[in-house]
Amino acid sequence: MAVKKVKISNVKRTAHLKSKKKTLTKSQQQRANAKGAAKKQNIFNAPPKPSKKDLLLKRKSKYYNEPEPAEDEDDDQIVDNVMDMLDGDDLEYLEAAGANKQRKRKLADTTVDAESVGIESRYSAQNLKEKSDMKIQINLLPIKNRDGQIISRTTEVDYKPKPKIAKKDTDEKEEEDDEDDKSDYEDSDDDVLYDESVKPAPAQKLISTTDLLIHRQQEIERQKYRIGIICSGILEKPEDKMKNFNALFDLMEENNENGTPNLLTVRKVALLSITEIFKDILPEYRVGQVDTKMQTVRKATLERVTYENALLQQFKKFLQKLEKITASVTKRGGGRITPQTIKIAEVGVTCLCELLVAHPYFNYVQNIAQLLVYMLNCNFPRMREEVNKCFRTVFATDKKVDMTLYIIRRINHLIKARSNLVHLDMITCLLALKIKNVNLDAEKENELKQKKLESHRQRLLNLSKKERKRHKKLKELNKELEETKAEENKQSKHYKITEVVKMVFTIYFRILKNDPNSKALSACLEGLAEFAHVINLEYFSDLIDVLNNILETTELGYREQLHCIRTIFVILTGQGEVLNIDPIRFYGHFYRNLLAVHAGKNHEDFQIILRTLDDVLVKRRKNITQQRLLAFVKRLSTISMHLMHNGTLASLGTVKTIMQLTSMLEIILDTDTSVGSGRFDPELEDPEYCNASCTALYELTRLARHYHPTVRRVALHIANGVPATGDGSLPPEIGKLTPEEFFEKYDSSQMAFNPTIPVPRKSEPKIKKGKYNYVDVSFKSYYQSIMNEAKVLPRIQQNFDFFSNYEKGPDSFMEIDD
Repeated sequence: MAVKKVKISNVKRTAHLKSKKKTLTKSQQQRANAKGAAKKQNIFNAPPKPSKKDLLLKRKSKYYNEPEPAEDEDDDQIVDNVMDMLDGDDLEYLEAAGANKQRKRKLADTTVDAESVGIESRYSAQNLKEKSDMKIQINLLPIKNRDGQIISRTTEVDYKPKPKIAKKDTDEKEEEDDEDDKSDYEDSDDDVLYDESVKPAPAQKLISTTDLLIHRQQEIERQKYRIGIICSGILEKPEDKMKNFNALFDLMEENNENGTPNLLTVRKVALLSITEIFKDILPEYRVGQVDTKMQTVRKATLERVTYENALLQQFKKFLQKLEKITASVTKRGGGRITPQTIKIAEVGVTCLCELLVAHPYFNYVQNIAQLLVYMLNCNFPRMREEVNKCFRTVFATDKKVDMTLYIIRRINHLIKARSNLVHLDMITCLLALKIKNVNLDAEKENELKQKKLESHRQRLLNLSKKERKRHKKLKELNKELEETKAEENKQSKHYKITEVVKMVFTIYFRILKNDPNSKALSACLEGLAEFAHVINLEYFSDLIDVLNNILETTELGYREQLHCIRTIFVILTGQGEVLNIDPIRFYGHFYRNLLAVHAGKNHEDFQIILRTLDDVLVKRRKNITQQRLLAFVKRLSTISMHLMHNGTLASLGTVKTIMQLTSMLEIILDTDTSVGSGRFDPELEDPEYCNASCTALYELTRLARHYHPTVRRVALHIANGVPATGDGSLPPEIGKLTPEEFFEKYDSSQMAFNPTIPVPRKSEPKIKKGKYNYVDVSFKSYYQSIMNEAKVLPRIQQNFDFFSNYEKGPDSFMEIDD
């Protein structure tokens, strides 16, 4: 039975042979090597393959007729046979002799190589000299002679061989190309953070504008790519990539660390990129400072604390750079303001606003808010608009009211320090405060409750011991229940909102008292009209007197007067109904200012009139006389003629609402009957004595032919007496709209009608033909000849002058119209 041969790998076989050779003695190993060499020579029985050097020498010897070096094969065979028979010291001697022979042979080869190299250099020099004397024949373009024959031409030029590139240089170039290819595939942070691969371009004498723009765009795209790689690396694992922020901070600066200036676009992209990173990685909670040296913490806690501290340091560094950028456009910067600094400052303000809105409870947000309050009063409108929008968003979304209270306090401090000489954006942002449901009278109620509790506590002291224990347990139980319902948080929030209201009205009353002629009065009056229902009842009468004094003594614009009137009627409509105040003088101011708004630039101010009309004519309809109500309705129909279609719909909507709530307006729709005597005087400023009952709403007939279809429907609806059903009634989607909803829904400020209005058809004007009686018969024939020529001539030549062409003048004809 045959034994199966075990297969082993080459690695195992070489390892086995190495271990076997180690066990042999030195003489045995030499004998084995000699036997292997002899066996190998006997097996193949073929001469060894000549090397490249031998072939080159052989070729050169043939070319120069030199004898070839003979190979000493007999000596090698003799040495191999003798080595099989000897061992020990004799074998070592023979090996040493063979090594000396080989060394001599190598020296001979090197001498031959040197001689061959010298011969080759002489030959190449001779060959180049011969080629340099050579000339090459080149065919030129053919020409044609005078006889029409084509003649071909040739010329001779000197031969110029191409320069040879040394092999060593080509190898070095290939190695450099390989290194460049490898660097393209490597994505290490060092190559991106430290921008050393970019070398400055060599100086050129003439560079066009197009080349500069192309180079600038390429540089921007390269830096954008670099910023993108750095940001993606930070977002992947921010714990290990905190140092990468330094590369982005370097791109924010005007000059980088190498001293070369950064492009403005690159700086903007770097600012916005860092802002987006912080918006993503910043936590929602406030980071606390933990001293790891003073207390021992776990490994996971230590890693988290280390990461938070590093993140906080980078965030602080970023805010300091933003503060430096924004200060360059203010008086604190002290430098020269250029368009580039203004643009980069606008981006910096945008970044601060986004950080404040995204993380209003993180560290250093109060520093951001304080800086933005100062930027709200800067001289650049775009920055003020951005900060105003940011504060409105914070006021609307702030649930803890901490940031809102801090911003209001800083605004109050700045307005007081500047003596009310601030921009209107500083005050208009307060309109976004959510303080409509605050009641300042609740403080007095709380004081009364505290007194009752004190008296109840005194009674408890006289109770028995058992009753005290029972009362104590009930108190603890109620406290736990309040904690589960978060009652304590509601109380603290209500306290903060109350402080905000006090601060806001402090700002408003200071402006009313000290600077009634300032530009901030308009915004102040608008805020009072918005939050007048929150004011304590004790201040109502004093506030009305102040506003009336401003209306009568101060030269105000129509907008400020409208705000004053609205504030007064808001006060009198709510809690001020208990006051014994007659607002007849304010009706006159309001009636007079209705005509100040038209379809021009101030058309948006009609919203103030709509809100005031709701307080005057709808909520106080029981406190207004019939003559005054009719006068306001007639004035509304008059101003609807010179407003945009959305303002016309809003005014007609107010008339419709009043007619649905009261029946005293039916007489103004009848053109045959009138109440009282006299005639209507539209120019009289007092609505009580203008005799509006002696007229009718004639404007509805013109509005029934309005270009907007909804205006036509509402006008016909009012003319029919606002019926709920039947002819002239409105569909539910239109009839349920309020005046303000009419104004907003049908607004065409975006250059689009709602609904779409079709293009009117083209129509030619109708020419009325009459009969003519001519005094002179000759003039009739002349007129007919001229008209016949006019039919043939173009339209542009149809202007005739009968008086200059006819001698008898204009008395020679007369026109009789049917």
